[in-house]
Amino acid sequence: MSAVLLLPDVVSLAYQRVQKVDCTSPRPVLILGPLLDAVKDMLVKESPGKFCRCPLEVMKASQQAIERGVKDCLFIDYKRRSGHFDVTTVASIKEITEKDCHCLLDIAPHAIERLHSIHIYPIVIFIRYKNAKQIKEQKDPIFLRDKVTQKHSKEQFETAQKIEQEYSKYFTGVVQGGPLSTICTQIMTTVDQEQNKVLWIPAGPS
Repeated sequence: MSAVLLLPDVVSLAYQRVQKVDCTSPRPVLILGPLLDAVKDMLVKESPGKFCRCPLEVMKASQQAIERGVKDCLFIDYKRRSGHFDVTTVASIKEITEKDCHCLLDIAPHAIERLHSIHIYPIVIFIRYKNAKQIKEQKDPIFLRDKVTQKHSKEQFETAQKIEQEYSKYFTGVVQGGPLSTICTQIMTTVDQEQNKVLWIPAGPS
């Protein structure tokens, strides 16, 4: 059995105390990169007992109230919609994992540290495409019914590059872009491997 170590970049490894985390429940999964919705739809359809989308809670509240929920570690992330917020709550994530299912997160990468602060350690997988053209070429009769436009593929590729530059230290694994079925197979393999690893995290003050 192999092990994975989650450590901040700034610490000296020689003096960093670590502690073992037993992940008995399925770890949540955060997939980053282009064509995310199609990939998540396929994972849920092909493996419904293994992957579940994290339900977003619709909340009609003030921005201040939502931010307070984030500060109090009740909410992990949120998206503003017209007249309401779509909120990812800690309770929703735990509800999925308690069903023995990997929770497919719909959060921004900057929220990963928020999860770590409440001792939730997601498997973070990045889909790396070679270029925008490769994204545009992807087709699937069920999960990608609309043709990917040149503009959309360019935007997705540029966004993915920025995510990789800023958040690669959080990536658990990287899968190569291509046909959706190939991506999903790579993701399932990575998730199985990571779930079976021993997880070590920085120990708190003794």
